[in-house]
Amino acid sequence: MRFYTTTLSTGTLELFAADGAQMISIEPNSSSSCTVLGNLPFKGLSSTAITLDANQVLTISAQSPASPLDGLTITWISGTIDIIVGV
Repeated sequence: MRFYTTTLSTGTLELFAADGAQMISIEPNSSSSCTVLGNLPFKGLSSTAITLDANQVLTISAQSPASPLDGLTITWISGTIDIIVGV
């Protein structure tokens, strides 16, 4: 696995199946926050964004290389957000 690392300090980062991402870890630094939004309706309900605040970590992994992560949007709100993507 190879890794992409970044610190998001503005804007958004989107993951699509074509990107081939197998895992992502997101951590807002102190006094920082971001939202995470999926694109899959579930039981007739659209996804809504969840907020990650300072030092909360979210890590998501694909179940197999044949099914990479798809439809995830990370949106910066404040501060800096550390992100690691494994491909």
